[in-house]
Amino acid sequence: MAGNEVLSAHAHTSGAMVTRRCRMRGVVVNTASGATGNVVFYDNASAASGTVLLEVDEKSQGMGDIIIPGDGILAKNGVYASLPANVTATIFYE
Repeated sequence: MAGNEVLSAHAHTSGAMVTRRCRMRGVVVNTASGATGNVVFYDNASAASGTVLLEVDEKSQGMGDIIIPGDGILAKNGVYASLPANVTATIFYE
């Protein structure tokens, strides 16, 4: 039997990734050389403000996979990603 439908969204720059209520199930963050700062996902569909859903520390070049346990992280208002330069992110959500 099939479970819930999981979708994905990808971003190269800061912005809204999901504009509706959803549950984040996983995240992939890719850091290129020269990147500094942290990736922050907010419970907001339009701005880098409000409740922080998840913050990922980016300290070196590479890719990081984050599997969110249980039912995931509930984003009541959507998901906005604040990305430093030279960082991309993909989220998996339902």
